[in-house]
Amino acid sequence: MLRALERLKAAGNSLFVVEHELDIIRHADWIVDVGPGAGEHGGQILFSGPLSGLAGVPDSQTRRYLFQESKKVGRVPRLPRKWLKLRGVTRNNLDGLDVDIPLGVFTSVTGISGSGKSSLISQFLVEAVSDKMGQRKDASEDDDALDARVQTLGGEIVGGLDSVKRLVVVDQKPIGRTPRSNLATYTGLFDHVRKLFAATKQARVRRYDAGRFSFNVTKGRCETCLGEGFVCVELLFLPSVYAPCPTCKGARYNAKTLEIKIRNKSIADVLGMTVNAALEFFADDVSLCRSLGVLQEVGLGYIRIGQSATELSGGEAQRIKLATELQRLQRGETLYVLDEPTTGLHPADVAKLMKQLNGLVESGNTVVVVEHDMDIAAVSDWIIDMGPGAGDEGGRIVVSGPPEQVAMSTRSRTAKYLARV
Repeated sequence: MLRALERLKAAGNSLFVVEHELDIIRHADWIVDVGPGAGEHGGQILFSGPLSGLAGVPDSQTRRYLFQESKKVGRVPRLPRKWLKLRGVTRNNLDGLDVDIPLGVFTSVTGISGSGKSSLISQFLVEAVSDKMGQRKDASEDDDALDARVQTLGGEIVGGLDSVKRLVVVDQKPIGRTPRSNLATYTGLFDHVRKLFAATKQARVRRYDAGRFSFNVTKGRCETCLGEGFVCVELLFLPSVYAPCPTCKGARYNAKTLEIKIRNKSIADVLGMTVNAALEFFADDVSLCRSLGVLQEVGLGYIRIGQSATELSGGEAQRIKLATELQRLQRGETLYVLDEPTTGLHPADVAKLMKQLNGLVESGNTVVVVEHDMDIAAVSDWIIDMGPGAGDEGGRIVVSGPPEQVAMSTRSRTAKYLARV
């Protein structure tokens, strides 16, 4: 890709790239770094100029990763507890593939694009485990089902499944398809917030229940916008225009509902808070602090808790799903599958994500990621490298083992990049 970009530049074109990959950033002639934080804590141009100049900008999160000296910390890989044995997997470019996936550790599945990683993990493994556990969804139930047109022609799990009690797939699909879905409703914390408002003295006097504080319920929502917070103005020969509701001014609720307050904050005010602000506001509530604290730990402190699902990026949606899972009591023996979880994430966000994923493993679970980021692969307990090429030239296990062993392979295209980390 870098060679293609260089040819475009050599032909007299200008290239503007939005990028988190450090190798791409280092090849740029000019850097525009935005920050310093995310959401309302960002939006500032911290630096604009040649790469070397960024080294002198202390507020830049990007600078920390671009110019840090190598600080490899010796670590002892966790040893597999058992093995999930897959035999005769035939799908896409996989033809009778046998592979053992370690349980109880963090595994990265690597290989060039098209080598068969997603076919093996995100498709066959997920489908096979789901079938055994009765969790399989039909394509008709999920419009985004993993390539419903492709069918597994062969393959089975012959051992190790007795050590997997639950399967969780954490992907970057949206957490909702409409503006009515948001972080608060998806994680379940909105139910608790509504109960708090219903428990106030003023709400009890008026006999308002928790349902009154849902913008999806007639008795509490604004009837002009039906709880949407905006109205659609249809224009002849032009695209429709969306504007804040003239009645509730975007609050979503009717005036009577907004009169109920907790420490001078209405339900609409709470939905407008960021996770960080809400954590401070509800500091005395143990249940909410747990939910909000996990969201903060995965790097989502800047998101408004009522922010529409349609406004969230794929990476944000994925971390919300992970945070929702982390809130649950960890019982162990859960298989977590993530397909390229670092896509679209800044290295600072990747570090937060890895901390949480490693926490899942320490709790007795298994994490399997399909990944291209060599920094992630290097700190894995086990690597399954696929290839050696793409399409018909791939679909095989090139090497499997701890990162140090994979880095020494002469047949793996991943090895030389892994060795540089």
